[in-house]
Amino acid sequence: MAQLQFGMAVRDITPRYPVWAHGYSARTRKSSGVREPLSVGCLAVTNGQTRVLIFALDMIGVRVDVCDELYALLEKETGVGYPNILISGSHTHFAPALHETAFADPAIAFVDRDEKYVNGVKARLVEAAGEALANARAMRLETARIQVPQVVYNRRTVRRSDGMVQMNLMYPEDPSPYTFSPVDSELTVHRLVDESGVRGVLMNFGCHPVTGCWPDEDNYKFSADYPYYARQTISEKWHCPVLFTLGAAGDAVPINRRDDCRERIGSVLGNAAVLAERTFQADPSTDLNAETVEVEAETILKTHPARAEAEYEAARQAVLAVENRKSEQFRERNEVFTQKLRDCGRARLYPENRWRIRVQFVRIGRTTLVGLPFEVLAEIGLRMKERFPDSVLVSCCGGYQAYLPLAYEYDRVGYEATASSTHFVPGTGDRVLEAILERLEKLS
Repeated sequence: MAQLQFGMAVRDITPRYPVWAHGYSARTRKSSGVREPLSVGCLAVTNGQTRVLIFALDMIGVRVDVCDELYALLEKETGVGYPNILISGSHTHFAPALHETAFADPAIAFVDRDEKYVNGVKARLVEAAGEALANARAMRLETARIQVPQVVYNRRTVRRSDGMVQMNLMYPEDPSPYTFSPVDSELTVHRLVDESGVRGVLMNFGCHPVTGCWPDEDNYKFSADYPYYARQTISEKWHCPVLFTLGAAGDAVPINRRDDCRERIGSVLGNAAVLAERTFQADPSTDLNAETVEVEAETILKTHPARAEAEYEAARQAVLAVENRKSEQFRERNEVFTQKLRDCGRARLYPENRWRIRVQFVRIGRTTLVGLPFEVLAEIGLRMKERFPDSVLVSCCGGYQAYLPLAYEYDRVGYEATASSTHFVPGTGDRVLEAILERLEKLS
């Protein structure tokens, strides 16, 4: 059987001019300045017949329609098409989007994508793919799975008094009133090795990149967040490119996220990988394939596109007509505007109130990467890995369609299980998980 060959390449995608950042809708102006640069990395894998491209971008996620644009472009330029292309976002909240975004301020509302930036990213993706394919050579795949529990907790804390969820964006000063939902604290590291040493690394961890957004000015600076420092720590030791993908992090956030925690979390993850040197296990399998399973889904909000557009515009004009932003009238009209803005955005995405969710499976050796276009809650990833320990869940992959909780979470309420933060009816997450487990069973 043909030996697997791997190649890697990285390109900078940091904007050189002010661009709207995606991640905090309360922003009121374009970003300016850079704290940590943004990048896109590509891992190419081939066995001489099948070729796979894995991309890791520093951004919240790439919306499904934009992913389709990129699949078509990459197939034209490289000959590799979907489902053999996996596109994932690190989910940093300090980077531009490649699609239209919405902001809470009615004077801003919807912002078109910056075509100059989009075209630049497309060019960098094509460059990285071409270089990674050209550099592909026979290497050994080695894997380590390392527990790093000290940096992450589940913000869907459950009140002991009534069993309901109360979201704690920060780790509570007094945790005693709560029980803590689980997180997946496993850092998965795949490294590529030849006679010269480590030639590349693909890492996966489930924790929201939402550190270091204080003082307020840092909200307006581009940053790859803690994944930048994780990659940098490993790269400095092993002198190779490093790609980061996000695990099941929909409800998992840093225990500490202020001051220099961005650097500290990245360093902890990077050093955990480096210090695990003797625990890496060689993967003798040469399996390589990619496929997709589709799950029919119904939207949680039912909208009519033309009506939603008209109601949004009317609500926007109504709130803009109020001069005093501190008045009760402004507050009431802004609440209506916020709802109509959300409804209009959903109508544009799902004009028929239905969608076929694509679940992507990329098998490399013994490992199967499972790509989902959501912020996936930790329990889904944990259930998957409990049954199939060699699987790796990649969130914000092949699309970006909000949160994916299991059905029972809606009864416990909390931000991640509401009509505001999920796009599909309760039970969708359960059916997606069922489809994943069924397909992994067949692949095992």
